[in-house]
This record gives sequence, C-alpha cells and structure tokens, in this order.
Amino acid sequence: MNRLLIGALLALSLVPAWAEDAPALLAEVDARRSIPDMDFELVITSYQGDKALDTNSLWGWVKAVPEGNKTLLAFVEPGTVKGRKMLMDGPTVYLLFPKTRNPIRLSPLQVLLGQSSNGDVARTGFAQQYDAAGLGTELVDGTDCWVFDLKAKAGQQNSTYQRVKLWVEKAGLKPRAADFFGSGGTLLKHAVYADYRAVGDKSLAFKLDISDGTDPTKHTVLQYRRVGRQALGDASFRRDYLEAWQPEAPR
Repeated sequence: MNRLLIGALLALSLVPAWAEDAPALLAEVDARRSIPDMDFELVITSYQGDKALDTNSLWGWVKAVPEGNKTLLAFVEPGTVKGRKMLMDGPTVYLLFPKTRNPIRLSPLQVLLGQSSNGDVARTGFAQQYDAAGLGTELVDGTDCWVFDLKAKAGQQNSTYQRVKLWVEKAGLKPRAADFFGSGGTLLKHAVYADYRAVGDKSLAFKLDISDGTDPTKHTVLQYRRVGRQALGDASFRRDYLEAWQPEAPR
C-alpha cells in the first residue's frame, strides 16, 4: 500500500462521526449545549424598538428524558405573575395560577411574553423534534456557517414550529441564528443566539433575541442570569405535583 493511500485512510479515520451526515452533525450541535439536570435564572424582556414594554423573571429546571425534555418554570417577578408555575412535558404545557388547584393546558406556541413562546424557553436542542432535511454552507458576516433545513419529525405535528432554518458556526458548532416557520411556510420568528459563556465543559448562549417574522421592531430578549446543574426528583415533573411544589431559587 503506497504512502498516499495510507495517508488518505488515516485522514478519514480521524474525521469525527458527526461530520459524516446532517443528522449526526445536528446531534453533535445539541450535545455541545446540553446539560443534564440544568437549572437557570432567566429574565425575559419584551421590546417595541428600543423601548422595553414588559419584563418577567423566572427560575427554571430542565430534566432530560429519552422522549424529550421536561421543564419546570417558576415565575418570580413582577408581582402580577409571581407564584405562577409551569410544567412543559414535550409538546404538553400546563400552567398553574396562584391559589388555584387545577393546571390549565396550553400550546407550546402560546405566547409566554412578547415574541417568546413556551416552546422557546423549553428548547435545549433540535434533533429530538426535527429531521435535518438539508445541509448547506454560508458565509455570515465573515464567519463560515453550516445551514440546516429542519423539518418536524413524523408524529411531531404539535411541535412549536413545523420548519426551522438554523445557522451554526463551523468553528465550535455554536448556533448563530434561526428562522422559525409555521405550518403554512410563514416566517413566524427570527432568533439570534449571542453572549456565549462557559458552563462546565459546555459553551451556552446566555442571550436569545427573538423578533417577529413580519415586524422585526417587535422583539423579545431572553437573558440568562445564571445556568447551573441541580437535579430535581422525577416526582417534581408531574402535573399533579404542581400545586404542592414549592420552588426555591436555583443554586
């Protein structure tokens, strides 16, 4: 076997598995930003242009399960929403108001605040809900990016969005931006991922700016104050436990 052939075979053996196809690459993008038993403090601010209209502070906990993440949210500020509790179990969302006993069921697309929906807060990855139907490349502001064309998986008709165009920086595989489309192909939202910070061995976007698909002056900023790891028991992520659950600040 000549040296050139040996060199070529050696080079191929060093290519990471995720570089072989779009689904594997998307799974790697998710893996680099996935934290088991993640907890966070989040501030969501809604804007019209540069004017802040409304701000909410929340505490959150995420539990990864094979069929999709489960997310608990506790509303902290302002006083008008304090005490609300929310459970997101895949595409199913339950909201419990203070001094009530029966959670109401919501859609992942229903607005949480401004341009952000329940599904936007709960999302920690794409591969569980979407198939990578296409993969291209694009130069964005001088940065080489992968461009994914994502479509909701079969059986995921209740996904927050039916199609997503996702830009990911090739260096570091960091999501940079995404367009989210409805079932009719209408652009619903544009999101920009920014303020990347190290959390353990991961690099996470601490800022997500979501703008309206038809009026970009309407936008909502999700800014994480902190992200860490705190495991809650399985019982905490049940609908019938929401009333008894007494959330404490993540630590």
